[in-house]
Amino acid sequence: MQPTWSYSDNSNTLVNSCSPQLGDLFEYGACVYPNKVAIADHRNNFSFSEIHELVHRYSVLLKNKFDIEAGQTVLVLTTKDCLVPVIAIALWRLGAVYAPVDSNSPVDRLLGIANNLHAKLIIDFSNNADMSAAGVAHLQFDSMLGQSKDYVKLKPLPSYSHKNDDVAYVIHTSGSTGVPKGVQISSQSLKQYFYAHNQVLQFNEQSRVFSLSPFHFDVSIEDTILPLSVGAFVYQYNRLHQGQIIRKTLIKQDVTHLIAVSTILTMMSEQHDAINRESFPNLKMVMTGAEVCAPNVINLWKKALPDTRVINAYGPTEVTIVSTCYTVERVEEHRESAYPIGKPLDGVAVLILDEKDQDVSLGTAGELCLGGAQVMQGYLNRAEENDRCLFTRNGIRFYRSGDICFMNSDGNIEFVGRNDSEVKLNGRRIHLGEIQQQCLSINGVARVAVGLINQDGKSRIGAVIVSDNNKIIDKVEKHLVTVLPVYMIPMVWGLSSSVSLSSSGKTNDAALLAKLSESQKIKNRKLHLLQEEAICE
Repeated sequence: MQPTWSYSDNSNTLVNSCSPQLGDLFEYGACVYPNKVAIADHRNNFSFSEIHELVHRYSVLLKNKFDIEAGQTVLVLTTKDCLVPVIAIALWRLGAVYAPVDSNSPVDRLLGIANNLHAKLIIDFSNNADMSAAGVAHLQFDSMLGQSKDYVKLKPLPSYSHKNDDVAYVIHTSGSTGVPKGVQISSQSLKQYFYAHNQVLQFNEQSRVFSLSPFHFDVSIEDTILPLSVGAFVYQYNRLHQGQIIRKTLIKQDVTHLIAVSTILTMMSEQHDAINRESFPNLKMVMTGAEVCAPNVINLWKKALPDTRVINAYGPTEVTIVSTCYTVERVEEHRESAYPIGKPLDGVAVLILDEKDQDVSLGTAGELCLGGAQVMQGYLNRAEENDRCLFTRNGIRFYRSGDICFMNSDGNIEFVGRNDSEVKLNGRRIHLGEIQQQCLSINGVARVAVGLINQDGKSRIGAVIVSDNNKIIDKVEKHLVTVLPVYMIPMVWGLSSSVSLSSSGKTNDAALLAKLSESQKIKNRKLHLLQEEAICE
């Protein structure tokens, strides 16, 4: 029987019909397709029976040697390795909390996170982080395979039966104070998400899913663990983020489902004639999101692959990965603003509120608030922050997203910008997101970073355009003059042929703007920033 995520008959919780517990998410593939390759990268591949066996071995090892119990947190220092999801499932089999973090983070940052988590154990995939100061057990992943052989003959542990409010995982996001915030997602939130989003994704046993997301980014659950739970194949891309290489890998792996944040989808789109049905004969879905995607990038994929579902998705980490989706039914050639972020997933409630927490009228912008079972339990050890961003209305818990949006006449949500990207300059309130969207509407603009920079002791709006067109700034400026008031037009411009990436694969706006600010020792209003290869920071 094909697994489906749905409501169980005897409770109000969501379950996979073939894998009712989080610790059994590889059970279906192991039972029905034991010899099928489940997950692979350019170096390794593992069948469903192999990853199922490893879940057993690792969970027994963690239980017997490290005494990992339900409710305890394990910090996982991740790299893009095929076996990271195996560790997640092994921890869930024990009822433990999976807390993935980028292993390349500074050691002081990692130690602070470990302390905040009260981690019982650190599993290190990188083998290079000195975490001895954390004062907790530290297990190098390379040694796990050998150590777990000692437990292979022991009886498999039964999967822990999660209660709705048991925390399944903690993802850390950047905090406004500079200290990362731990987002706690419960078992119920995760199961609700699996059920609701797979109605859109439509993963099944025939799916071949392309995973670009690093494991400390919650999208990795969407593009790896969810498809594996229904018997799909997942290819882990862990090579250079370069458009041509990614496209070649997509073709070689005969991918059916591509999920790529907007920056990376833009990278893949720079050679327009390379996007065609002959190259991607079985590509059924392209999903983007995490950042505003230029409409011309979405148009390129939809026009070249008209039968492929092209989806613009949106969702804060605090509301379990993805909350809303918009399927592009037709190409809008002359669209200047970004495509809508769509309608909420099944079970997600939406409010758009003004500054007095009153509902706004149709077409009026306000703060997007998302409610329902997908909403996080809260930030770990951040009671004041939780009080600020979580509230209850009509019995439904809501999260204040900080995103400014409006509902259009079709019932789709349109993204305007961040409320914390609102700046005050010369007494005027300015949404930097509005400037960014208008810049992105121009063909040839791959990405854009907009922010305040200091010039001669004065704050001015600066913008960095990522483009190969040396004349693109003039083109963008001419457009902005027609759509924005003079005080919103950037005074200082930078041009870069490449984009800096954050560790989650998004555009690193801060790095681009810092480079622009540093370059202001040269008294030019328009600057060609140093050209460099895309980097991960």
